[in-house]
Amino acid sequence: MSRGGSVKVTEGHRAPAGPLFPRPSALPIHELGEGRLEPGIPNGRPQKVLRLDVTGAPPKLLGRLLVGSYITGQDQVFVTARHGLTAAQKTEIHGVVDRTLGMTVVGDNPDGVEILNFVDAGKYELPRLLHRVVQMLRAELGVCHAALVGAEAPRLDVIDEIEEEIDRFYLLMVRQLLLSSESPRIARDIDVESHHYQIGDRLVAKVLEVTGDLIHGIGTELRHHLVGLRRLPRPMRNELATRVDRLEHLLTRSMNAFGHLSMVEANAALNEISENQPKDADLGQRIARAVPDRKVAVAAQRIACGLETAFEMLVIVNEVTINRCVEPETELHPRDLLPARGRGFFGPSKPTQTSIAILAPRPSPPFESES
Repeated sequence: MSRGGSVKVTEGHRAPAGPLFPRPSALPIHELGEGRLEPGIPNGRPQKVLRLDVTGAPPKLLGRLLVGSYITGQDQVFVTARHGLTAAQKTEIHGVVDRTLGMTVVGDNPDGVEILNFVDAGKYELPRLLHRVVQMLRAELGVCHAALVGAEAPRLDVIDEIEEEIDRFYLLMVRQLLLSSESPRIARDIDVESHHYQIGDRLVAKVLEVTGDLIHGIGTELRHHLVGLRRLPRPMRNELATRVDRLEHLLTRSMNAFGHLSMVEANAALNEISENQPKDADLGQRIARAVPDRKVAVAAQRIACGLETAFEMLVIVNEVTINRCVEPETELHPRDLLPARGRGFFGPSKPTQTSIAILAPRPSPPFESES
């Protein structure tokens, strides 16, 4: 242990015989309420327990360790320090718990804090969670578009609320995917049986989370500089609004291609993005030349940059879709994508041969309407 402080992590696969510090007796488990997922008891796997000694931990490391404990499937976390947790450390703990689905504090006293992660990793199918995140991203983009073209003051503060919910869903998706990699039952329950699909799904989940951050940044610029941005030359303001609208269109198109495993749709989305890249890259320079108000010009340039980066994120989604189409275990029939039960995560040991048939995209895309 260094003299400047330490973070000691110990892990076990069974619940301890007794509490690490005094705790209330037999706490009942209640529904979390207020839109958060209800508690559930882990099924079919041993309980995982993590102990954190955060004596002298540097700022923000404790919160990041708690997030890590959640997504790696720890069911119970004990946080202690040699001389008791500081007020700042307890604030950090409760901040993480408040923004994480299914995580709750069940014991809090001067000696330490006990946290339980209640969410059953196999309860929520990943495609449904992805669908919900896409709906939230589209709602954020709708608010941004209204701010640029509308006359009334939009509810830009709602973007903060939506972004917090997207972050909760992202952590839940990563938790499920990591646990599914070690449990075939969980993989079946969340509708992601292939080991290769789990990797791609985690990448797509991260892309959606980063896209949410980018849209949140656009909303922040709009909230702080809305009056000045609405005074931009009309063609330039309309161009920004058009790009927000195009981002929503391409987000939907890209996720439809991903959900239906349509290489044709993914390729079309990539073509549309690449065709517009030169114009997107040029917008920031044109804003700098046309807008004399430096603060407004910088805000508009940040919006343009955020949109350009978001389009680059969608490139990743479509590349994952096309790469998935040439996986040996993939059959190009939209709802027969998963390998046969019992085949295992790594496929057959003998050489395989893959045939590709380019199929037209199916109707009724999953991300275009509320479900």
